[in-house]
Amino acid sequence: MTSASNHILQARTALLWDSPFFGVLSMHLLEVDATDDPTVDTMATDGKHLFYDSKFVLSLSKAEMIFVLAHEIMHNALEHHLRRQNRNPGLWNVACDFAINLELTKAFEEAKGVKPKMPAGGLIDAQFEGMSAEEIYRHLQQEIEQNGHAMAGGVKIEPEPGPDLGGCGGIKDACDPSDEAAVNHARAELQAQVRGAAMAAEGAQAGSLPGSIQRLIDRLLQPKVDWRAILRKFIDGVATRDYAWSTPNRRLIPHRIITPSLVSDSISHLVVAVDTSGSINGEILNAFAAEIRAAFGDGAVDRMSVLYADAKVQHVEEFEAGDELDLHPKGGGGTAFSDTFRMIRDRYQTGVATIYLTDLFVCDYGDEPDMPVLWAVHGRTKDFDNLSVPFGELVNISD
Repeated sequence: MTSASNHILQARTALLWDSPFFGVLSMHLLEVDATDDPTVDTMATDGKHLFYDSKFVLSLSKAEMIFVLAHEIMHNALEHHLRRQNRNPGLWNVACDFAINLELTKAFEEAKGVKPKMPAGGLIDAQFEGMSAEEIYRHLQQEIEQNGHAMAGGVKIEPEPGPDLGGCGGIKDACDPSDEAAVNHARAELQAQVRGAAMAAEGAQAGSLPGSIQRLIDRLLQPKVDWRAILRKFIDGVATRDYAWSTPNRRLIPHRIITPSLVSDSISHLVVAVDTSGSINGEILNAFAAEIRAAFGDGAVDRMSVLYADAKVQHVEEFEAGDELDLHPKGGGGTAFSDTFRMIRDRYQTGVATIYLTDLFVCDYGDEPDMPVLWAVHGRTKDFDNLSVPFGELVNISD
């Protein structure tokens, strides 16, 4: 066993003894000496492996080594290796570090034995408390776009940060982010490990589990709401459909393939409103549009009206079954919903439902339309449970 490997083993043992939740999860990781790998300058994990640079490991005190190991475990427990999508890897790691370190530091305030200590230079900033890695990433990205760099936790963050700017351990993707089946498999496997570690921790420290660790475990075990499934269920719930040869699928005709298309018993007209006040960026709009596009493309909706609005409706696009759903948002001013719902009432009486993509920073909701409304809320993870609206349903679409 190398000296570096022995140093890691001591940290695993300490966690098993003093913080069994982290200790049990650490035992699922297979060590890989990546000293010669230029993409690993400290440590990294992909959910299954613990990659390490031996020089970095040996530079840490025991307390720092325990913290870094727990930090890597948190990356996995929070599924950071499964959530990157198409984000910049270096900046994603920075955002994830800010999401972890403050919480981890607080969790270890009640630790027994050797108190884990974050290495000097670790990324921590109180402004990000309670925020998801996605929200932090968006905040940093917007600041970089405005200033050429971002400042957080007293650290200057460039557009292309290195593998591990904070020096606490980085992340590698578990699989191709576009391989949905592989992502779901890895997520199910990981969640089973987290549940097992929680049971072990509660058994080993029955009645004496530190409150901060208990709160962390409770949060990790909360069922994650699949907003995409809720969105699709909402759309399907207002559409009545059947197959018909009289209106073949227009998308396949150019390929000389004739198939029946799904048609509604009555015209299924969905109204989509997009808050373009400046807080909804292209990334979330694309994710939202992808889910709408899927429902539209397979015939769940015959007609779609998309309204782009800030304080007023600034632009409208109309789509019919078979069209490519390509969104072109306009706006950027303040936020009010009354003009949007006034237009819906006056022009879209055939609408069966409205979906409103927004951050919900608004006071003027306008009048309730004569159709169901689903508020697709982004960027409010921290206070989503406290949000209320005068009408309609809420779904949090922050990943």
